[in-house]
Amino acid sequence: MTLKGLILPGGCAEPSDGALQRVANRPVVGHVLAELAGAGVGEVLVALPGEELRRCVEEQRPPGLRVSHLSWTEGDLSRSLAGAAEAVGGAACVVHAGDGLLAQPLAPLAALLGGDSPDLVTLVHRPPSGAASIGLATRRLLRMAGSREEGPVEVAGVFLLGPGALREAGGAVRWCGERGLDLVPLAERLAEAGGAIRVERVRGWRQAGGSTAELLELNRMALDALCPPEAQATEGNRIEGNVEVHATACVQSSTIVGPAIVGAGALVLDSYIGPYTSIGAGARVEGAEVERSIVLEGASITHIGGRLVASVVGREARIYRDFSLPRALRVTVGDGDEVALC
Repeated sequence: MTLKGLILPGGCAEPSDGALQRVANRPVVGHVLAELAGAGVGEVLVALPGEELRRCVEEQRPPGLRVSHLSWTEGDLSRSLAGAAEAVGGAACVVHAGDGLLAQPLAPLAALLGGDSPDLVTLVHRPPSGAASIGLATRRLLRMAGSREEGPVEVAGVFLLGPGALREAGGAVRWCGERGLDLVPLAERLAEAGGAIRVERVRGWRQAGGSTAELLELNRMALDALCPPEAQATEGNRIEGNVEVHATACVQSSTIVGPAIVGAGALVLDSYIGPYTSIGAGARVEGAEVERSIVLEGASITHIGGRLVASVVGREARIYRDFSLPRALRVTVGDGDEVALC
């Protein structure tokens, strides 16, 4: 069976922002491409705006995966979807938002499209907010699929289309701004044509919507998906669990507890790196403890005298302890940034 992929904007106000956010040392859209390739997708059509995102997709493209970029009109996906329907043709298709990730591998779900597959497989998950009710659109999708899901669920930013389904009903997909895609018209079009609709529950779905909590959750999910590395030299270090250290990184006299990743050219010296932490390329962590955090490229954390937890440290940022007098807190905080003193 020929399987193609389609990457669309998610529900962010700026569609490129979430896709370019880095988790586990890669942009979110890079993880999306890897998941699609791992699920057996041979060609991906990308409908995302901006030259920066186009370059990012080309850089992150797994070997052997063909990528085509579709036209983009701000706030209107109709032209992109028309081009996608033509390019996908009679193939089955995995549609994935570019700014989010599933909390489980995509490949077993894509296998649902084999053989006598449904025309539409909608993926639902329990909302992280703990909402007590099901939204109207989700309820309509569940009813059309004959599903009796118990408890609150939301539609994930991934859905599967059987052979020819996008060509048949792709024009019915509607764009709903910050809510992303509205699948109800597509499901109705397929149901009217006698198509089969299925609902599948997944463990979770998260998007990079702009908050630190969302970004850290995506980082956790991406690190959970790391493949166990080959044996690594641990002289003078203690490494526990699933830890990926780039060959050019330097780790000395440190403890790293996985899942965690240390990027190219990074330095970790006399430090503790706790679970669910990603250390970016060229970053430096010395005499510090960091846990459940994202440290981006070129950042520096040295001798801070406490444990840094649930934090995002930006590119080239510096966090250090200054021993000069008079003693005081001295911070440089940009627009919209947040500092919590605990």
